[in-house]
Amino acid sequence: MAMKEMKKRLTQAVNIDKIKIEKVGSDKITLDLNADGQPEAALIDTNGTGFPDLLALDLTGDHKFNLYLDDTNENKFPDVMYIDKNGDGNVQLLSIGEEIKGKLHKQLVEIFGVLTGENSSEEEINKALHELAKTVKELQARAADKKA
Repeated sequence: MAMKEMKKRLTQAVNIDKIKIEKVGSDKITLDLNADGQPEAALIDTNGTGFPDLLALDLTGDHKFNLYLDDTNENKFPDVMYIDKNGDGNVQLLSIGEEIKGKLHKQLVEIFGVLTGENSSEEEINKALHELAKTVKELQARAADKKA
């Protein structure tokens, strides 16, 4: 499914509440999950196929993406997860390959699958978007606790 069509499907699936979806250029869909005017997540086409292969998340709440799930082999399953803790481009690999490492990775892979799936219903997409918002909020709370 092309990015334009995906943005339309995601928008239709959202109950017009806190989640705002925007298409940025031809290769990115941003998701403002908490109505603060800044995206906390993005679906990005990094390889020019017209389909998203990367889920980027704002882990720290600083409006910069720093947690990434990357579908490097284009099978709709993010097989690489990495983090840029300090936002300086120095990334740390968290997991690689088909093996899912931990509850968080499993949740995010499932969410990615629903958001990018051609056969996902509006109800499934809506649920996945709200689950993504909840997961990002939890991640940001954990990151804030570690800073304190």
